[in-house]
Amino acid sequence: RYPNFCSGGKHMVRLDWQKNSMRLLAVILAFVMWLYVSNEQNPVREMVLNVNLEYNQPPQDYFIISGMPESVKVKVQGNRDDINSLTAADLRAVVNIPEGKTGELVLPVEVTAPYRIKVVQVIPGEVTIVLDRMVEKQVAVVVSLQGTAAQGYTALEPVCQPETVTIRGPSRIVNDINQVTASVDIQDATQEIVQNVAVNALNAQVAANPSSVQVTVPVIASLASKTVTVTPQLTGSVMEGYRVVKSTSEPGAVTIFGVPEVINHIATLQTEPVDVQGAQQSLSKEVGLSIPAGVTAAQPSRVNVMVEVDTVKETTPAS
Repeated sequence: RYPNFCSGGKHMVRLDWQKNSMRLLAVILAFVMWLYVSNEQNPVREMVLNVNLEYNQPPQDYFIISGMPESVKVKVQGNRDDINSLTAADLRAVVNIPEGKTGELVLPVEVTAPYRIKVVQVIPGEVTIVLDRMVEKQVAVVVSLQGTAAQGYTALEPVCQPETVTIRGPSRIVNDINQVTASVDIQDATQEIVQNVAVNALNAQVAANPSSVQVTVPVIASLASKTVTVTPQLTGSVMEGYRVVKSTSEPGAVTIFGVPEVINHIATLQTEPVDVQGAQQSLSKEVGLSIPAGVTAAQPSRVNVMVEVDTVKETTPAS
């Protein structure tokens, strides 16, 4: 007979399994005992630390308006020995600001901790910031007159140089600004006022360039006034084959000031000459007015002359 190896093999497998089970059980018991002893000798503890909040700088011309706190509270967990030696400097709390975005942004706070330290909670876990960017815009300067001229005198329309300035500031503010102001005090004035005046953008976060403008306020003795039409004065001839269709001014009328005996006889003022020599197309030019004797001033003192030029239409002879 052949020996019965199968029966013996079963007994050997059973014995090996029993030995391995005992070994595994011994390992588990040892691990549990180690955990017990470790927890008794070095128990798990929690701690709350104030950690400075870091963030990457926004791109050039972008900036944070509000919402970024200086620090966050971080609750951590670990063995007593690790917790006792832990400081806020061992943790890092970071907010990553995305590029190219503005407005209100909700961003998570990411916290990293040393090995064997578990981050349980971050307060706040996210921050809401307002991000904006610096922009520039050209706007008109409006002169504001404060007070009144002396008795018997009249302040005429002020003239500002330059008439526009460039403002720079947060887009949410600059986009809503359409003009800036320059204020001039004319109280009891008896003669022309010329002043360099600071520009007021009405918001401390907005700067103007230039920051001041020169304002001239004509002040004249109170005289009679009258509104008269403006007649463009043209010189020269347009190119052959072309003709002047019409010429107009903007505005078409101005107010003149002067002695009543003089201005009562004036119905229109001519502009300074506008040269149309050799013109082949319509043109526009700003010019002054030709002020006759006896007229003290005209408001406005300059107008825009538009000259319409067109080709000469050939006529077909009748057959």
